[in-house]
Amino acid sequence: MKKRGTTLIEIMVGVVILSIISVPIYYLLKDASAKRAMVASRDYVKQEANKVLKLLENDLSQARKGTFKQVSDDVIEIKVRKPGKDDTKDVSLSYLYVAPDLIRRFEGQRWLVSRNVADFVVSETPEAGRLVVSLKVKAALDGIPEEQGPEYAQEKLIVMREDSSEELDAFWRDVGDVNKFFATQGSIMAGIKEDSKQLVQQFTGEFEEMLKDVKNMTVGELAKVKDELFNGLKDVENQLGSIDKDILDLDPKALYDPGCDGKLSDSEKKRAQQVKDALAGMDAKDKMDWNKIKDIGGEGGLFSSGMDTKAIKEMYNAKFEIFNAGQQMVQQMDEFKTFAESNGLPVDMSSINRQKWGL
Repeated sequence: MKKRGTTLIEIMVGVVILSIISVPIYYLLKDASAKRAMVASRDYVKQEANKVLKLLENDLSQARKGTFKQVSDDVIEIKVRKPGKDDTKDVSLSYLYVAPDLIRRFEGQRWLVSRNVADFVVSETPEAGRLVVSLKVKAALDGIPEEQGPEYAQEKLIVMREDSSEELDAFWRDVGDVNKFFATQGSIMAGIKEDSKQLVQQFTGEFEEMLKDVKNMTVGELAKVKDELFNGLKDVENQLGSIDKDILDLDPKALYDPGCDGKLSDSEKKRAQQVKDALAGMDAKDKMDWNKIKDIGGEGGLFSSGMDTKAIKEMYNAKFEIFNAGQQMVQQMDEFKTFAESNGLPVDMSSINRQKWGL
């Protein structure tokens, strides 16, 4: 029997049938993917709004009496007790809104609270010491067009405790002490950690964009890029010095659990100083060792001392993140040095302490 092959018409009919079947499947999968992305985006904006409002409530509730100020439509400012040894002084804490970024500023440092704020308004109410924060967050994840990103709006009533009460009870003053709040709750340390991550992410993005054009740069333009790289590493080193100063300036009470009545024994003060000295003394990435901190105090170490191990670990993590940031910066500088020197621009990196950054 003679074998019969497949004709061109049969192939074309098969292609048409496959196309008819494939098109609805494609759109079905695309629609399912879009719905998953939209659900993920909705969850994200809710979590982001809650995170922002929680931080605002923690900050604004600590405002010194009569210090809340609406500086402009985009800036609010309060004064709080100065963290550290001299907590009798008041220092400014402010929020700057430059859509879509909400930025927190305190003691010369800036933290990016959120990149997804679509609207931010803080209003005073007729009742003394009460503010209403209106927040709208918008974000698009997983390929959703930005204009189609879901929004989540929320309002929150925040009480500024000193403004709302002529007489504070002693318990609130202790728990509300900004020195304890910013240290024990990890707000400053977490902020520094996130700031380090953001610094590297932003710098890495700019560096990658720069490398696309670097082949066409003149020697003078390459020199400017070199200066930017060294300035970026300097920013990281400044953060490291700042966090060590913050750690050493902490009141010993800030290293104990919030339930601490403020009366520390000599041995507790000594242990707190040992923790601070050990943390600040880790001056290179390879010297970061959590076990050395954890074991301070003998048998049982921190976990049997009544100290706030969560807050102390947050400080440790913040320092570790800064060392990671510095390491990435130096690695990018190595990459740039190779290219720049092959194009006639010497790059002297002898001043960089590579061991400090674990290289």
